[in-house]
Amino acid sequence: HYSHESMNSEEFSIVSIEEDDMPPQYFFFSEYLTDVEDRNEIWGKGLFLLNLYNGAVNINLVNHDWDSQVKFTRLHNWVTHENLTPTKTQDILPINPFPDNLVTDANEKTKLKKSHFIAYSAFLSKSEKDVQSLLLLAGNKLNWITLYAIYDTLKYYSQQFDNLTTKCGYTQNDIKAFTGTANNFGLLGINARHGELGWGKPTKTMNLQDAKKLILKMAKQYIDDK
Repeated sequence: HYSHESMNSEEFSIVSIEEDDMPPQYFFFSEYLTDVEDRNEIWGKGLFLLNLYNGAVNINLVNHDWDSQVKFTRLHNWVTHENLTPTKTQDILPINPFPDNLVTDANEKTKLKKSHFIAYSAFLSKSEKDVQSLLLLAGNKLNWITLYAIYDTLKYYSQQFDNLTTKCGYTQNDIKAFTGTANNFGLLGINARHGELGWGKPTKTMNLQDAKKLILKMAKQYIDDK
């Protein structure tokens, strides 16, 4: 079980309320939702922020055998205690709540880097598109397709991808095992990135759990190095 109770940052906070003999209730807050009045917009921006949170947790807990998939159950007015949940939440897409002109504050970045990865990476995601993309991707179900998208993003943004691989304790053969498995319909069927292309099975393969560790460890190292 991952404790959300200490999560408190400018981007989002998670508060736990526990009563006797009752399971805890978790409430998600963000200053980027405070002045929004339309409930559909609140839900959409909340989804974006929650996706960042799930992605940061998944990257931070790289060696765990479970994924953070925290979801909203309702939109709650903290003052009036009204249930403001939109009627068709399944049709609402995530909305980026951050202004386009945000610039990373160097002093705040230095302070957060020494404290908490989730708060640090969420802070960076406001103004640095590479981190934002990695967190959003990692906040989804960590299947082969999502992991390969994270891999693509790391290759695109990393100036020294081979060095990043080595720094994380992996080799080019490990990368080939990952990409060869992820792309192979003969191995993964409908879970593969591609359909049937007549490719033979690769000589070296990788299971999904090891693939998660490889990709998430590289994502964490990339963000830690910023």
